[in-house]
Amino acid sequence: MPSQNEERSDAAANLTLSADNDSGTGLQNTDWESLSDRADSLMNSYDQTHRGEDIEEAIQILSAWYSGSPFGSKNRVACANSLGFAFHMRLQHSNSVEDLEKAIHYWSIVLESWTSESPYYVPSVVNLGGMLRRRFVWQGNFEDIKQAIMMYSAAASSCPPDSPYRHNLLHNYALAIFSRFERTGDSQDLDLSIQTHQACLSLRPPGHSSRPLTLSNLASAICVRYRHRGNVDDLTSAMAYNSRALELCSAESPSYPIILMNAGLTFRYSFECNGDLQNLNTAIQCYSVALTNCPDNHSIRSSLLANYAGDLFVRFTQSGDISDLEYSIGLYTNCLANQSPTDIYYFSSLHGLASALISRFKVYGISENLDLAMSHITSSMALCGPSHPEHISVLMVWINCLIMRYQTRGDIADLDAAVERSEAAIHLCPRGSPDYFALLTHVNNALSTRFSRRQDVQDLERIIDYCDSALRDVPRHHISNRILAMDRADALLQRYIHEGGMNTLDHVISCYRDIMQDLSRGHQAFPHALIQLAYALQARFQQSGDADDLNCAVNHYRMACKVCPLGHEDHCDAFSGLGNTLLLRFQIFGSLDDLDTCLVHLAHVVEARALTTYHPGHPKGLSSFACAIFTRFQNQHDITDLDIAVKYLQTALDHPDQSDRRNNLTYLAAALSVRYDEREDINDLREGIKLFETALPMFALNTPQALDLRRNLAFSLQKMYAKRQTIEDLNTAIAHFEAFVTISPEGHPDMPVALISLASCRHMRAKAGKDNDGFQNALQLLANASEKLPEAHSWFSLIYDLYTTIFTDYYKLTDNASFLEKAFQYHQLASSAPGIHTWNRLTAALNWRANADVFHHRSALEAYKTSIKLLDRHVMATPTVSGRYKVLHAGILRDTPSLAADATACAISEGDLELAVELSEQGRGLLWSQMSRFRATINDLRVIDDEGRQLADEFESLSAELGRRQSDSSGVTAITEVLRRTQQEEEARQYRQVSSQWDAVVRKIRQKQGFAYFLTSMPYKELRAAAIAGPVVIINVSTKRCDAIIITKDGPPRLIPLPDISLLGISTMSNEFRDILRNTAGVGEENMRERQLIPVFRKLWEAVMAPVVEELLTIVPKGSRVWWCPTSKLTSLPIHAAGACSRGARNMPNIYVSSYTPTLSALIRSRRRNASKVTLNTPSFVSIGQSKPNTRSGGRELEAVGAELELVKSLVPPSISYSEVSGDEGTVSGATQALKTNSWVHFACHGKQDLVQPFDSSFALRDKPLRLSDIIQAELENPEFAFLSACHTAVGDKDASDEVIHLAAGMQFSGFRSVIGTMWAVDDATAHHMVKEFYSAMFSGKINCTNAARALNKASKAVDKDKVPMDQRVVFIHIGA
Repeated sequence: MPSQNEERSDAAANLTLSADNDSGTGLQNTDWESLSDRADSLMNSYDQTHRGEDIEEAIQILSAWYSGSPFGSKNRVACANSLGFAFHMRLQHSNSVEDLEKAIHYWSIVLESWTSESPYYVPSVVNLGGMLRRRFVWQGNFEDIKQAIMMYSAAASSCPPDSPYRHNLLHNYALAIFSRFERTGDSQDLDLSIQTHQACLSLRPPGHSSRPLTLSNLASAICVRYRHRGNVDDLTSAMAYNSRALELCSAESPSYPIILMNAGLTFRYSFECNGDLQNLNTAIQCYSVALTNCPDNHSIRSSLLANYAGDLFVRFTQSGDISDLEYSIGLYTNCLANQSPTDIYYFSSLHGLASALISRFKVYGISENLDLAMSHITSSMALCGPSHPEHISVLMVWINCLIMRYQTRGDIADLDAAVERSEAAIHLCPRGSPDYFALLTHVNNALSTRFSRRQDVQDLERIIDYCDSALRDVPRHHISNRILAMDRADALLQRYIHEGGMNTLDHVISCYRDIMQDLSRGHQAFPHALIQLAYALQARFQQSGDADDLNCAVNHYRMACKVCPLGHEDHCDAFSGLGNTLLLRFQIFGSLDDLDTCLVHLAHVVEARALTTYHPGHPKGLSSFACAIFTRFQNQHDITDLDIAVKYLQTALDHPDQSDRRNNLTYLAAALSVRYDEREDINDLREGIKLFETALPMFALNTPQALDLRRNLAFSLQKMYAKRQTIEDLNTAIAHFEAFVTISPEGHPDMPVALISLASCRHMRAKAGKDNDGFQNALQLLANASEKLPEAHSWFSLIYDLYTTIFTDYYKLTDNASFLEKAFQYHQLASSAPGIHTWNRLTAALNWRANADVFHHRSALEAYKTSIKLLDRHVMATPTVSGRYKVLHAGILRDTPSLAADATACAISEGDLELAVELSEQGRGLLWSQMSRFRATINDLRVIDDEGRQLADEFESLSAELGRRQSDSSGVTAITEVLRRTQQEEEARQYRQVSSQWDAVVRKIRQKQGFAYFLTSMPYKELRAAAIAGPVVIINVSTKRCDAIIITKDGPPRLIPLPDISLLGISTMSNEFRDILRNTAGVGEENMRERQLIPVFRKLWEAVMAPVVEELLTIVPKGSRVWWCPTSKLTSLPIHAAGACSRGARNMPNIYVSSYTPTLSALIRSRRRNASKVTLNTPSFVSIGQSKPNTRSGGRELEAVGAELELVKSLVPPSISYSEVSGDEGTVSGATQALKTNSWVHFACHGKQDLVQPFDSSFALRDKPLRLSDIIQAELENPEFAFLSACHTAVGDKDASDEVIHLAAGMQFSGFRSVIGTMWAVDDATAHHMVKEFYSAMFSGKINCTNAARALNKASKAVDKDKVPMDQRVVFIHIGA
């Protein structure tokens, strides 16, 4: 609202005052002249000091004089004039309606006394007209402004051109006409006001005291004309006039706040024109300075507060700075508190505050803000009926409130009301009205919102028609032109999304690009145009597959994110757009950086709307983030991601806004179906099918979304049949697959997989009904699918797998052996065909192995060899150690824990013992053997030369890339046929390319000296190097057979069959052993525990160890060192302690010095010095102890730790450097540093075996646990020997016993050549006896870590058996060299 203050004419104040002796008042003796002088003096004093007493006394004197003057006398008129001035002066500070009425009353009396010829007539008109205009502003009585204009018009006609009062008359006349324009909206009044201001300006030449104010008022009126007509020349003129006004006006001038405020308005309009945020900032700065210079009782203060608040609100919408919004609301509230409800601008303050409250509601989601906004805008509507010129501007805010309330609470009646009222208003609004185009954008918004709810394309057609009609009449330079063009393009884009059509999409993109040419980067419409253009380009990419469109969309979204800071109304749209586009690019081209960046942006959107969950965009943000999380699950296979995706999709479906319900139903159904595959919770599958069936009717029959949904529904029904064996499920699945095949266009990229799935269902039905024709039909469908696939396509894995299943079942039905042979031919093809991902080939090989065992097929050994080879490669491609552990427990591998043992047993049965050893080594201890082969050699490769370092980096990068799972065509989101084909082609191309690059890098590595066996399974001739210091015995426990294989440094392996044991028997013995230890762990139960353990040791000796020892005695004499490499559940039994356990009988500790090794390669590595390490002549020794671990560890205080550390210190020779880390220094960082810098280490603390996550097994220290994974990842400088005086340091994973994942193995892998660990709980009260005897023996001769096994053997015999019970004498074991 511009501010233009009326001026007062002081000419009438010079009326001559004289006594009238004929007044008949009885006051003839009063000295009127002296009273008049006194009143003038008081008024002058008040004008300077604003002392209320002065103006009160002056009014009293003048009132008494006026009362005493006879009617019609000259003195009475003069006195009335002076009273008018007095009340006017007080009005400037009181803003009192009573003072205003008094001034009007007395100046009306004065004006009635003069004719138009009187020299006092024009000044009186100026004064009275100004007061009438002010009363109009305050109370809104239109008769006041009509009367003022009528007086000004008459006075202007009679006033001579050279009258000294004419400039004041014209000034106030121009203001009155402008006020009438504000009420009626008559553009002729606006033009007349400007002309009158210009006439006034010509009478106030440079140097005139009022020229600055006149320039400012003229600029204000021209600005308003610019807003109404869009002529940029008007804005340029207004800027120039305001600039001159500010140059001429001093800060001390009473007009300074008015001029600053009008200048601020001009800068605001300039910002709206060119989008330069600096103009808006300048406007706000003008208001700030003006407010500082504006007294509380200044007549323009309310207008200044409202304008200041409005521009702060605009800046908030641009920058998102919440402090601007809060300050704006405070200023509006202050403005309303100082305005009377009858003030003509009261409605404007109400509707400004309502707009700001709507925005605050969007930020915080507090419903009271929305309700208060609706209350304010309803009150404003009541003050601005349809005839009011500002009615439409208020109506637009009311429409916004209705739409926001609909989006929040879902009441369609609000949306219908918004459409109805806005369309009714646009039909009544003249095309030439300045509000027409702004109102039209609100009509378009209401219709667009309703389309999102009802999907009635007629709503979009009306938007397009409205815009086409309006754009014909709007010049391109008009500020509304680009906004309407954008509304039209938005509607066309929505129509394309609804109906399709590439021509429409091309036209939309052309429209947005045309719009962008006319928008500067700072223009308020720029972000929205940028986002919409990016979306349209992404949509075209989905149809054409042109990567340039997709990359261009990403770039546009990135720019939008830069220009839309947090809080900006387009901020979330920009970030979600970028996130979704990057997700699409990842799905097609596979860059992990795109997936990571996508998740960051989409998570940010969810977080940004955390306080505004009502927002209509919130469910879309949740579902987008869920889809990205689901994609990460498909890539990394972390089940937690799948749970998160389901949770967010469920939340999105619970949201009041259901405009995207059909997609969210589909997404959630797909995620639940996939989660069923992981957990086999029938409730997930049942709910997924229900959601699919609910969503399917919501899509047109032949749309890509409907086809994808139908296929996924059929998949789910197929799974349900497999679970429940209900034929109705299978028949319904077949019907949906058949519908997909029938409806899909020729060449649909998913047609082959649909045919494969239909073949699978037909086979299931044929199998259930023993239907020969059904088998033939299934085989024909597979042949059809094969014809539609290019050579080496990854989907051939599905075809080959299904062929094996069909031919196997066909064999069972017909007993035709040729069908069985065909099944095994396809087994082999599925395991070896090019283009098939490693995981799929591994799955096929494992199925081959299982069927070969079932049918006793001659290909069994080849199936085992292939399975282990592929498992080795698949695990190797997983980048982290813990990830590899998860791989071994995932999917089909979860059901094949004895693969290595069964393969070894198969090779033994085939009579190939060397192959048996190789398969045992390659298939068990995969984590350690791979890391030994992989980590050591990779580290060694890096230090050879620059080429070695480059090859190592390339190998690790390509291995990680190959490890990615093949994308699932039944993902959450549906993509177009073109993109599906592009995705499949790109995936196949990338896999072939990466696989070829990986093979090339491996070949180059093998050409480096010393790396000939890189990543190959070590041949027996290399593996037997493990036995260089003594025989190694592999004890293989399988469901097929149980055997021991003795490996020596020379000669072939020796086989010792173990017919008296079985996998079940060993498992039973292992459980019995654990139960005894657990049930006799109390103090005083030592003897009972020993009595119960002896039978276990005897059975272990008789069934397992005795036959092996008999053979060993023919190889090495008693007292020799022997290394044990047990498998399966045998790893949990103390074979080193087996024996008759009676005096004079044979017991293992008395026959051989036992050591353990997880694998042969681990033992070989323990014997070697790493080329990258520096060997020290004298070891450095550190003791790491912690008696008081972190409370979260749950471990009790170990009172004997201090004494044990003191004992160790006393036993370490002076020639060895000794240090200690304990107490408050016994932290993870302290221990890690000690491990890195010392070659010998002794741990005395709690040890914890984590059976769920073995790599989280740990030592309990002061601040937190030192985990096995921490030790593995540490770069140790020269590790040699570790003594782990802690519980459970050599206890493996009960579900992956062949992997031997425990603390002692981790220490060995980290480089320690020789490790002492514990197989069960250690009694800290007796452990020091073993520690004392061990170190006494260890340091009795040459100090060498390889003496640890003998020292331990001696210690177990030397301790006082009355003080150390049997289980505590054998709890310690030696691992390594």
